[in-house]
Amino acid sequence: MRIGITADINLTLTNSINLKLANFAPKPLLDVLIKNKVIPIIFPIASPKMAKELLETVDGIIIPGGPDVAPFLYQAEPILQNGATYQPRDEFELELIKQIQLAHKPLLGICRGIQIVNLALGGSVYQDLTTQFPSPNLLQHHQKTLGNLPVHTVKISQGSQLFQIFGHSAYVNSRHHQAVKEPAPGLKISAQSSDGVIEGLEDQAGLVQLVQWHPENLWQNDPLEEKLFQQFFKRVEKVKQAHC
Repeated sequence: MRIGITADINLTLTNSINLKLANFAPKPLLDVLIKNKVIPIIFPIASPKMAKELLETVDGIIIPGGPDVAPFLYQAEPILQNGATYQPRDEFELELIKQIQLAHKPLLGICRGIQIVNLALGGSVYQDLTTQFPSPNLLQHHQKTLGNLPVHTVKISQGSQLFQIFGHSAYVNSRHHQAVKEPAPGLKISAQSSDGVIEGLEDQAGLVQLVQWHPENLWQNDPLEEKLFQQFFKRVEKVKQAHC
C-alpha cells in the first residue's frame, strides 16, 4: 500500500539555499506509516496540472497541517489575524482534492487538512477563532504547552468512524487558530470541543475523514491515536481491493 502525503513548505528565513521554500513532510507522520508497513510518498508542491498523475501513483492521500489557506481562494479578504499563506500549495491541494473525489480514493485530513478539504467541497472556515467564533467560553485552541501533549477533550459523535476508535470522547492536542465554520455538503460533524468548535468531519461513504488535532504527534504515547491511522489504512486497503 502506498499513501501520498502532500508536502508542507518551509517559510522560515534561512541562509541555507536548499532549505528556502523547501518541501517537507512531518517526520512523526512518516514514522507511523513506516511502522505500519505502509509506503509513504511525499507529493511536492507541484503544478495543479500534475495532481491527477501524482494521485495515480498512490492508494490514498493524507493532507497534513501547514499555513492558512489564502482567503482569496474562497472569495474572502484576509482579516488582520489571518496567518501566513502559500497559495501554490493551496492551488495544488485544491486540484488534488478534486481528483481524489473523482477517483474515489480515501483521504485523511489533519489540521489544515480539515480546513482546505472542507473549503474544496463547498464549506467555509473561520479565519480566526479568537475574533470570529461566537462563544464567550472559547478554549485555548493554539496550545501553549508542547505540541505533542493533549490539552482538551473533544466529544465524538456516536456512529461515526471516530466513535469506533475513541468512544464518546478523546483527549487531543490543539495547534490551530482557524477552524471549520459551515461543513461542506456531504460532510457530517464527527467531533466537537466543549466550546462548539468543529474538530472532526467525515462523509457517509467512509472515503473522507478529517480531524482538527494532530494525531501524528500523539500516536507514540496513545494507541488510540495510532488506531486512527490504522483504521484509515484499512479503508484504503478495502477500496484498493474493490478496484482490483
